[in-house]
Amino acid sequence: MAARDLIYFSPIPWRGLHQRPQHCADLLAAGRRLLFVEPVTLHGEAPPPREGDRDWLALPVLPVNARQSVLRGLALAGDALPPLRRAVEARQARLLARRCDRLGLREPVLLFGHPELSHLRRLFPDSPVVYDHMDDVLRFVPRPDRMRRILAALVAEADLVNATSRRLAEQMEALGAQRLLRQGNGVEWERFAVGVAPPPPPELASLPVPRAVYTGSVAEWFDLELLFEVARRLPDVSFPVVGPLRPSLLKRVERAPANLRFIGQRPYAQVPAWLAGAQAALIPFVRNALTEAVDPVKLYEYLAAGLPVVATPFSPELADLAGGVFLAETAEAFAAALRRVLDAPPPPGRLRELAAPRRWERVLAPLVEAIEAL
Repeated sequence: MAARDLIYFSPIPWRGLHQRPQHCADLLAAGRRLLFVEPVTLHGEAPPPREGDRDWLALPVLPVNARQSVLRGLALAGDALPPLRRAVEARQARLLARRCDRLGLREPVLLFGHPELSHLRRLFPDSPVVYDHMDDVLRFVPRPDRMRRILAALVAEADLVNATSRRLAEQMEALGAQRLLRQGNGVEWERFAVGVAPPPPPELASLPVPRAVYTGSVAEWFDLELLFEVARRLPDVSFPVVGPLRPSLLKRVERAPANLRFIGQRPYAQVPAWLAGAQAALIPFVRNALTEAVDPVKLYEYLAAGLPVVATPFSPELADLAGGVFLAETAEAFAAALRRVLDAPPPPGRLRELAAPRRWERVLAPLVEAIEAL
């Protein structure tokens, strides 16, 4: 018997950075029809309505977190106008209802990866509601009071809530989540724990060894000044940073030392090659309320690739991975820790052992089973 249909409301586009939403949707799509609903973005290509056995729908949103400051300012102005917000929400509801009618989706499970589109649950009054709390959403929005009300209403009505970290679970408990799981992030093991290392991309091969790599977004939570100082202290080390850069940071990265290279975003399929060509991996995040709630996917990808990780102590989640993650709070301590792991790296097999229990299919199994039971 086929599993119940499911609509996954993702906070990020399918063809953007490959993160928890894509992996979760992949697992949930087995044996069921799944509609992946994502926000329209200006910096990414929207998927076709159908590709293979997958269905997608891109909905218009007010891009209050847009990378471009002008667009973000216009969206914020529009978001402050209730009539405009209601018009956008009505448009979202019409597009979703039309698509569900065409697909024959009647009472699907509704899984929200962000509260922003949770008003759409009104279209399906008899459907089970699941909320996957993967980020401290109140730290990303300009008007947290309004988002707090939306979040509280979603949690109060949800049949199942999952949190990806200790801090996020505490938030959900404070909001009165009735049924709460805590299943964090994981790694696509077969992709990253490769037996034969792929050749490094030409951009990476041109950089001197040793190399200490970072993969992922460079935004306000990334400690640029710390990494600048670490690169200055270790002039013989190459520091490739692979991922999208917020436009607001462009001027600052012009001051980067010569051995620190901002590569830009590369396809997810290429990330294992970037890791295979490095000798260490980095997570230089600032420590604040937002990052304290993070369970980074990149952390498990680094370890599965056999790379030691040097990170700032930004999250309690890092404490579970002693022996593979080396914490340093200052630039001096960070550079010293990086030098130690480059000179005497831990055995890659031991690092992979730390990541092995975090395979996506294992980490998400309790969540998938709980959804099946709804």
